[in-house]
Amino acid sequence: MSEQTYETSLEADEASLLQQISAIEKRIEEIDIAQKSSIVSFPPNIQAKLFALRKIQLDIIDREVQFHLKAHAMEVDYQTEFKQCHQLIARIVNGEAVSELVEVDAATNDVADQPNGVPDFWLTVLKASFLDGIVQEQDEPVLRQLRDIRCILINEPEPGFELQFEFASNDYFTNDLLTKQYFLRCAADMEEPAKFNGFEIYRCIGCDIDWKLDHNLTKDPEMNSFFSFFMPENIAEVDTNYSVMMMECDFQYGYYIKETLIPRAVFLFLGENPDLGDKGTMCSCDRCLYIECLDHMTACPGLNTDDEKEEAEEEREAEDDGKESHVPSGSSM
Repeated sequence: MSEQTYETSLEADEASLLQQISAIEKRIEEIDIAQKSSIVSFPPNIQAKLFALRKIQLDIIDREVQFHLKAHAMEVDYQTEFKQCHQLIARIVNGEAVSELVEVDAATNDVADQPNGVPDFWLTVLKASFLDGIVQEQDEPVLRQLRDIRCILINEPEPGFELQFEFASNDYFTNDLLTKQYFLRCAADMEEPAKFNGFEIYRCIGCDIDWKLDHNLTKDPEMNSFFSFFMPENIAEVDTNYSVMMMECDFQYGYYIKETLIPRAVFLFLGENPDLGDKGTMCSCDRCLYIECLDHMTACPGLNTDDEKEEAEEEREAEDDGKESHVPSGSSM
């Protein structure tokens, strides 16, 4: 690159940066004007108090941000305490020696004791949770080989967590470990600070699955699979409202696995607390967990499938036929 070309490129980048800064400053000014206009409808003596109250409110938000950041850092430091317990669960589930915890009855039933560990533990946990909707029948043979699900919290270079799914040797893929990373941010939206509610997931990274020949469960786009969970980039590639909603649901999966499925796995397996499954929130989207997402889909034009459109048209025609059949004789239309 010639010196003149480099300088031209540098000037273009600088102009673009200045333009972005100008746009941001303009938006801040617009927000400030809008906020002031909502206050000026009050008498001057009240306006001054409202400005002071809002400033205090924003200060509360700033302190909440610092609180959540410190709480996450503390959670990262404390995760070794929980790790010991989760490792013991994994040992028992996978049939490893835990004589100090498991009492063995000398008169045990030999037939019943043949399986090592707890068969189908994690498959049962997944199907007992609201993730049941994305576990397909063809997924179950490989999910029976799931040895452990772990969550590793991270704070550097940015807050987040990694979900780790450890598998025994199986007929489907060669990976011992499938991972999914979620990245968090903790900052109030400058335009809508009232919506701040702590950390939110804003990005995730899946992993490559090394499928064995003729065993790729995600190859057919018409066939859903639990293992599509590890390929969020495939959803993000399509820039549509639908893909945005699917990513939001994917974030809900991540939080649910981190906050409920892993720490309450034994309760889910035993069915001791049905509320942990929360299946009442399931919707009929391909991979969606929350009924609100279905509401958004039906409200957004262009998101309904052709079959749904045809059904809606048939229902309208049936309603019209019903209305015509109930027109009193002698009435005019």
